Amino acid sequence: MQAVILAAGEGTRLRPLTDKIPKALVSVVGKPILEHTLLRLPEEITEVIIITGYKGESIKDRFGDAHQLRRIRYVENVAPKGTGYALAAARPYISGPFLLLNGDDIYGENDLRLIISEGPAILATESETPERFGVCEVSGNVLCGIIEKPSRPPSNLVNIGAYFLTEEIFNIPIKKLPNGEWNLAEQVGDFAKQRPVLVHRAELWCPINTIAELKRAEEVLACAYAT
Repeated sequence: MQAVILAAGEGTRLRPLTDKIPKALVSVVGKPILEHTLLRLPEEITEVIIITGYKGESIKDRFGDAHQLRRIRYVENVAPKGTGYALAAARPYISGPFLLLNGDDIYGENDLRLIISEGPAILATESETPERFGVCEVSGNVLCGIIEKPSRPPSNLVNIGAYFLTEEIFNIPIKKLPNGEWNLAEQVGDFAKQRPVLVHRAELWCPINTIAELKRAEEVLACAYAT
């Protein structure tokens, strides 16, 4: 089974930490964000496809062609046109169901194991500011759609960028946001209208887009490693 990790981000809100390295290499409790993700992958994952862009050569230099006996393949120099565009760039290398993750977020091992065990699925969590995210519309634990950053969120359950998908996702047209980015979340929402996609509430999620979120991730992971 493959895992696809989106790690092309520049991390402008993490400057000056990202002046010389991509966001995925910013250190959290002594390890790059991306290494935390690699260490948490389920044992079923045998190959990792990493999508790189801004200073992507640094990622390749850091991890090489393998990590813990898993092959690593790179899709390099991907333009910053959104998560949907990044996934499309990896299409030639994907075969079969795959785990798809944001490379600048840290997820829980148990959560990742869970979503690959039951067919197409995504991770979600409740947020106090759902208007900042893709908001999940659900019926029970089944996804009905995802609305990107709605002004009037229908719920506080938000998509957190962790998916277990099949190749059928590439048959779904990609929508573009007003800023021109190809939007993966709404593509997944449309995918869910054609076949059941389960929604699991995440036990652990540390997004790292700002210095404040980095500090919070440090605190959460320090506590997790201490127990």
